[in-house]
Amino acid sequence: MLDAGFEVVEEALSAIEAGDSAGDWESQVLDFKEDPAVHPKSRNPDAGLVEFLVDEVICFSNADSGVSYIVLGVNDKKSGPAAFTGTVRPREWLVEKIYSNTQPHIQVEAFEIQRCDARLVVLRIPRGMALYQRPKGQASKRVGKSCVPLSEDERRSIHLSRSNPDLSAGKSWRGPEDLDVQAVEQAKALLANRKSALGDTSPVPQTGLELCSDLGLLTSGGALTFAAEILFMQPLHNRTMVRHLLRDVPSGDPKVTEISAPLITASEQVRALIKANTTQEIARVQLPNGQEFPIPAFPATAVDEIVSNAFAHRDWGATTSIVVDQSPTSLTVWSPGGLPVGVAEEKILTTQSIPRNPVLMAALRQLGLAEESSRGFDRMWVSMLSSGRQAPSLNANGPFVEVTLPSGSVDSGFIRALYLLRIEFGESIFDSVNGLLVTRHLANNQILMTSTAARLMQVSEAQAQETLAWYANQGFLEQLRDAPEWILSARARAAFDGEASTVVSAVTTEDWVLAQLREGKSLNAREVADELGVERESVSRLLRHLRDVGKAKIASDSPARGPSVRWVSA
Repeated sequence: MLDAGFEVVEEALSAIEAGDSAGDWESQVLDFKEDPAVHPKSRNPDAGLVEFLVDEVICFSNADSGVSYIVLGVNDKKSGPAAFTGTVRPREWLVEKIYSNTQPHIQVEAFEIQRCDARLVVLRIPRGMALYQRPKGQASKRVGKSCVPLSEDERRSIHLSRSNPDLSAGKSWRGPEDLDVQAVEQAKALLANRKSALGDTSPVPQTGLELCSDLGLLTSGGALTFAAEILFMQPLHNRTMVRHLLRDVPSGDPKVTEISAPLITASEQVRALIKANTTQEIARVQLPNGQEFPIPAFPATAVDEIVSNAFAHRDWGATTSIVVDQSPTSLTVWSPGGLPVGVAEEKILTTQSIPRNPVLMAALRQLGLAEESSRGFDRMWVSMLSSGRQAPSLNANGPFVEVTLPSGSVDSGFIRALYLLRIEFGESIFDSVNGLLVTRHLANNQILMTSTAARLMQVSEAQAQETLAWYANQGFLEQLRDAPEWILSARARAAFDGEASTVVSAVTTEDWVLAQLREGKSLNAREVADELGVERESVSRLLRHLRDVGKAKIASDSPARGPSVRWVSA
């Protein structure tokens, strides 16, 4: 909440307390609303309040006035202390109702303040980045103190103008005198290292303004961009940039460290905090050549990527802090703002990187703090899988992105097998995220179906088939006859040296199921899927096919449908 725009709210509240009418202070970026529950005139004041707030938030968001505010608990017809009638509404309830009743979802921020012994809730509405409407399509725009319905032409205009916004490219209202000296010096050192690594002998800029120009952080008129403010200026009112929660035991009470600093400084400070509180070695694996391979709690590459992604891709229109939650068993980073438009959670490994803040991202790349080609997530996956852990978990279902690195137990056998596989088939397969995903699956399961590989790789089945066929040509995989099923080759299985006994099957799912039925066993689709590591839906289709050809039937004491169906030989 503590940004320059909030001064408008504070000025208005002071004037109302001194005797002005609240309505006189309403504007293009400010509105007041009395909670209808204070003086209920209808049987459902909750619904009335939600209707009003949703309409007003959409109205503000479709205007081009930047951040705006609604203050709940103020009567706009009264003046002086009597205008502050207050509200008991939970902030979370207000935020959720607005979020769920707007399209795209609008993530307001809610804050409590006290005025004249009344509790008020201030709703901070971020700068609009799209065309917003109610679920049924109604939309309006703030004009002065009023909300005006949008015409079709206005809708198209807003959509086109906001189709590819970049908040970081906007003009900062702060000047070169606000550039933090320490942050600028850190950036100059990073830039010098980057130039040296690339063989660039050109001099490093000497002043903060020259640095911003070199990094493309000036507007066409020569003013500093918001990206320059984010990178090199102390946050206004010392707003917290990152909260680091350190838990000595999982789910225990955290020790909280709040960092208020420019991005350049804050990102280094949080990395140092993570490193200082991380067990540098949780296991030591004896490799076949006699060398020992140390396993850190969290791989350095994964930590670097998870932190970089949080800063580079967060929604800088929100004032919410990045949260880093660290315990002995996991490292979770919570970043404000959902995934950028066009990026789906189930395609996070394969979607071309779409930066939310292109100007900021370009500067980070020049400083060596972001990769040009990597999506970040693939590097996280590779570093976790190759160190014998599970892949990171991703949650992007709400107005945030949450990524968790599990420390977990280390699969020593998998690490030793990877060492031998690299010798046998070369490094390239096992330096890639796809090769590691396939290997990890087949270390635990007898069969890899093409459909499963497509889901793991986040590609189409046709693309997965081509990749698996290439692995087969390298001698790493074998296809089971003409079925869309794959196993490790004999050469690859040898690398596991008995560490994963489940990888020795060379029969198709159908062969395996028929063999079990012939032995008089009763099968359930889920149990078969778990045993073989294949898709349950595929097993269900196979069992129905075997019924149709007279080789299987539903057991007499089994339900006729549902997940508990059991099958026996016909």
